[in-house]
Amino acid sequence: MAAIINKPSWNQAKVNSKVTIQAYKYDGSLYRKWKNASIILNNSRHIVFYLKNTKVYNEGKTSYSWLYRHDAIWFMPKDSFYNCIISFDDTGLLYYINVASKPYFEENVLKFIDFDLDIKHSSKKHLQIVDRMEFKTNFKKMKYPEKLKDIIYKEIHNIFLNYNEYKYFFSGRVLNYYVELLKKQGYISEFQAKRLRQIIKDDFVSEEDQYLKNL
Repeated sequence: MAAIINKPSWNQAKVNSKVTIQAYKYDGSLYRKWKNASIILNNSRHIVFYLKNTKVYNEGKTSYSWLYRHDAIWFMPKDSFYNCIISFDDTGLLYYINVASKPYFEENVLKFIDFDLDIKHSSKKHLQIVDRMEFKTNFKKMKYPEKLKDIIYKEIHNIFLNYNEYKYFFSGRVLNYYVELLKKQGYISEFQAKRLRQIIKDDFVSEEDQYLKNL
């Protein structure tokens, strides 16, 4: 993948604007595209998106698309090699963490490189690393640098630390903050916010119950 020389134009990423997000593979091929993702926060730490009604296009030999019908928040740290989509499903919170490059923003498009490995989590299942074989295959096929593998493993370790300590997007308090932000910016009503807060509450209670069962 060709190196990006220019600095990201983060000051152009305005709150309440809609942008396109593009995920590439290490060889430069477009892997997936999100259209009309809404920016709800942009600060020095991260950029955060709201994805309900965002359309997703999967590129490649088996092209297909789908629409986010549930409320979903996407945390995109600017200095970490991962990002996280949290969906508010009827069954609880669903986490999908992409192990990826730091994001780059220019001309209303946010881009990142997907490094194959993903981490999933729900109230019924603890963190699970998936797509290991794809990572192993592409590591050789696309000639990932050895240094990159070290960075990826370190970031996965950091994700598990945050999970064990209920930090960042694993914190119910943090998620409730963004629910209030969505309501304040007019994306959801108080009735909808109440429902999302209940999903967060039920999810964390469920996690505590599961923990006690394993003692």
